[in-house]
Amino acid sequence: MEWLNFRHLYAFWSVCRHGGFQKAAKRVHVSQSTISEQVAQLEDYLEETLIERNTRSLVVTDRGTALWRYADEIFAKSATINHLFRDKQDTTTPASIRIGMVGGISRNFVTGLVLRSLIEERGTRISLVDGSFDELNALLKSFEIDLIFSLEKPRSKDLLTVAYRKVETSSLCAAGKPELVRRIRRQRTKPLPVELFMFRHSFDRESFERTLAGRFNLEVDVPIATDDISLLRFLANTGRGLAVVPEIGVQEDLTAGHLSSIRLVDAPEVEFFAVYLSNGYQRELIDDFLT
Repeated sequence: MEWLNFRHLYAFWSVCRHGGFQKAAKRVHVSQSTISEQVAQLEDYLEETLIERNTRSLVVTDRGTALWRYADEIFAKSATINHLFRDKQDTTTPASIRIGMVGGISRNFVTGLVLRSLIEERGTRISLVDGSFDELNALLKSFEIDLIFSLEKPRSKDLLTVAYRKVETSSLCAAGKPELVRRIRRQRTKPLPVELFMFRHSFDRESFERTLAGRFNLEVDVPIATDDISLLRFLANTGRGLAVVPEIGVQEDLTAGHLSSIRLVDAPEVEFFAVYLSNGYQRELIDDFLT
């Protein structure tokens, strides 16, 4: 019986997962010509065109897509074998899960959710990694992490191999030290100068600033606009001004009385997503956790 060359299959899988021959070559530390030759040899062996190549783009054929799905399952099993044998995990030890957090997401929110559900209820061991969505997405596709918490959904081109689920929705609020919020709420004849640290999101920021300034008679200055919720939480706690931030990112401070908030009725809600591999070996644990 003639066996499929799994090195060639891995080269093909890497090209599909990472979106090109050059990117795949960098990930597996070989030359681009080596990757290209291995994919060509796989196509010769299977007598199928798996990838249509041109100077501008790379298109996986229908038959290539079917093989890609099989390869996902094969290399997910390989990751499981590594986890059980090389990393010395077995069914008698607590489950472990590796979680990536996009830099701007609230560590407060993620650790609260994870600690409550995974550690306290299930005894699961966790490790957390910070990074950009693209960095974490690459780690996810290489089975180096199991789950990403993000403020954005995966791109449509990734939906062949990854799945996602909305895990939380949060309203925006304007948060600041209690004494500052009390001053803002008071009636005044002269405008009160206030620094506003804005959450960068898809809404009309200038219109929003004018509405907030008119409602409380404020003279608003916006020195910072960012999607980093942890930074906005820190700025709110300095007392320098108000942070427009998803309420869930400052919930602990609000509960403890360190911050007070002004509800923003017309502002959009912010969604938090969990992103994970469709065929990852931790899929059962992730589904149970997210459910």
